[in-house]
Amino acid sequence: MNKWQVICPVVAIAIFALVTALIRGRKEHDYFIRITTYGVGRDIIATTNSSHLIKIGPGLQVRLSELLVSPTHIASVLLGDEPSPIGDGSACSRLVLTNEVADGVVIRLRQADTPGTFHVLGFLRATDQSRQ
Repeated sequence: MNKWQVICPVVAIAIFALVTALIRGRKEHDYFIRITTYGVGRDIIATTNSSHLIKIGPGLQVRLSELLVSPTHIASVLLGDEPSPIGDGSACSRLVLTNEVADGVVIRLRQADTPGTFHVLGFLRATDQSRQ
């Protein structure tokens, strides 16, 4: 038996295992981002702040106070950034909150150095109709 007949299948199996592990790790990372972003939304609705956020700027505080006058819910959690020109690719997720009068906000989040925490990159006004 030629040594290449042994080496090639072993290398192929190793590459397959590596690719599978990378894909699985990415899925777990995306799940972590999605769940943590959802937790930020729950916190904001309950207390107008979240321990997962490094800082909420005054503009977002004003926008949240306007939004939360009516019962508010998490409309969606989206991975990635808004398309250009709003997004620049640096957000890992977006939190979409809407209230009963179809007023909403999209909050762009970037992972901070501390696991499970985010920087607020920005926010924009949204309505239920524009996010569906």
